[in-house]
Amino acid sequence: MPEAPWNEGEEPLSFLYNSWYCAGWSGDLKTDPIGIKLLDQELVLYRKQDGAVVCLTGICPHRFAPLWRGAVVGDAIRCGYHGLEFGAEGRCIRNPHGSGAIAPGAHIRAYPVVEKSGALWVWMGDPESLDESQIVAFDFVEDRARWSGTTGYLRINANYQLVIDNLLDLTHSAYIHVNTVGVSADDWIGETKMEYNFHTDGRVINSDYIFRNSPPTPLFALFAGKDVGDVHVPMALHPASSLILDLTMTDLGQPKNEGVHMPSAHLLAPETESTCHYFYAISRSEKLGDDKITAAMGEIVRRAFVDEDAPMIQDVQGVMGDRDFFRMQPLILETDKAAVYARRTLAKLIRQERSPTDEGPATAEKERVEANV
Repeated sequence: MPEAPWNEGEEPLSFLYNSWYCAGWSGDLKTDPIGIKLLDQELVLYRKQDGAVVCLTGICPHRFAPLWRGAVVGDAIRCGYHGLEFGAEGRCIRNPHGSGAIAPGAHIRAYPVVEKSGALWVWMGDPESLDESQIVAFDFVEDRARWSGTTGYLRINANYQLVIDNLLDLTHSAYIHVNTVGVSADDWIGETKMEYNFHTDGRVINSDYIFRNSPPTPLFALFAGKDVGDVHVPMALHPASSLILDLTMTDLGQPKNEGVHMPSAHLLAPETESTCHYFYAISRSEKLGDDKITAAMGEIVRRAFVDEDAPMIQDVQGVMGDRDFFRMQPLILETDKAAVYARRTLAKLIRQERSPTDEGPATAEKERVEANV
């Protein structure tokens, strides 16, 4: 296990290190380096001459300048402050000053990074535990023969687990997203209108909804061609914090695979204890060549996330402050099963990472969650 990124004697931050986190969309990393803070660590990403991606500690060890302000030179990155150059393995390979001597400690950490599903994935944990098969896979960002859509990003001033709560309980769409990605509560909320199913599949936590006899959401109205139907809303959380939503609208009573598809990715990456990155992508299966629909989709999603979700989540963070979620004794509803289970599972994974003898997520925990809601 690498050296712990917290000071000895202090309580470590509540992040899961042994996990893949999205650090950006592949298409956004071109010739210039980009910087990002993940798990309270500054990083820099850039491409080598062959196009391969490099991820290094993002701070020059000389005077602590952010390396994203520098320049890519061959396969190395040059600090924009005093010109020291660091290779793809993190070792200083050039000191332009004095005799040019390079101190033995002149190196920074290199992190494993993978391009998959149109995204950049960084591993900040134990290299011995690295498993690329745990990176969530989806095709709707890169496969433009089958899908049309867009990607985006926002930074939220709240703990990433509050965003997971938001995404695993999409009943809120009937209240704050009526004009964007939801419809009114009168059309969606109620025992005869909504079906809910919480279940797990290995590591994946599923929070599935079906809204029966529904009008199209403003997003579906752009291209679905239906005045009424069943809206299938299955959300899957891949721990630590990557979520996939395979939204579908079908004719009444038809199975999900018979509908018009609008899949989306919601890739969260903790920045600090109280801030996070939110990389999102959304695509559609119909009217693929219509750029106006794509632009309209992007604007509706931007409004939903930036103008509606983010202010509410940030206000929740403001109310909570530094207080623990469960110690505040939240009221638990039936549709909170997935979010509660996700929080407890993530807490167990973090404890197990720190103390490998600690128990991991167990079926018994799922049963306790179901019994308590």
